[in-house]
Amino acid sequence: MTEIVFEILAEGGSLTIERKRNRNGEKFIYHHNEMDFTDEGLEVNEKGEYESFDQPFQLINSKYPWFRLHLTTLHEDFRDYVLSELIISLNKQGVTPDELRYSKQDLEKSLKAKLEFGNPPVRNGLQIIIISNLIKLTEYDYQNYTAESGKQDRIKGKYEMWTDEQTYYPENMEVLRASNNFETVGKLEIIGNAIVIKNEFGQIEYTFPSDKFTVSTKPILSQSKGWYYLSN
Repeated sequence: MTEIVFEILAEGGSLTIERKRNRNGEKFIYHHNEMDFTDEGLEVNEKGEYESFDQPFQLINSKYPWFRLHLTTLHEDFRDYVLSELIISLNKQGVTPDELRYSKQDLEKSLKAKLEFGNPPVRNGLQIIIISNLIKLTEYDYQNYTAESGKQDRIKGKYEMWTDEQTYYPENMEVLRASNNFETVGKLEIIGNAIVIKNEFGQIEYTFPSDKFTVSTKPILSQSKGWYYLSN
């Protein structure tokens, strides 16, 4: 079976990588086709066979500004690899958002990702994590009687909840001041009903029950501007 896994179209030509599969495995066929509309015999018809996708792709990536052309085909198997190489090329070549404005929309559609320029999040999985414990609040519902009835008020129900909204109750400020709120840097995971925070080496630093704590996160951003992507 042979299928096109990467294809760039330009005026008068194309750059194509095909994947050929059989019982012995797979090969990747690189094809550069360029027509000559003059009589000077400048047509190009190059072909080569490779063991892996990255070999023919790097032939294209190192010689042509393919991201300025029309990317018509990209197989899902190679999307992450091409995205990563694209970001490296854009930043290495110092491509500005203005220079990419004509091809950016087509690239995003084919790559199934949003291309952004700015202070990219540091891609080590670490985030700034803010942890706040919820406070147990007990409320009582009473049935009230008038003084004339001679009956004492009686409790109808008792309700308990874990909340972070006790700032509206001045009598609880001492409890709030003692609450366990802090900030850390790590990798956040939810395992069952537990909030787990790991360090950069994958070691568990903190665990919290998810029904008694609230967590917010924000990415750690690079100090320098550059291209990065957000998956759709």
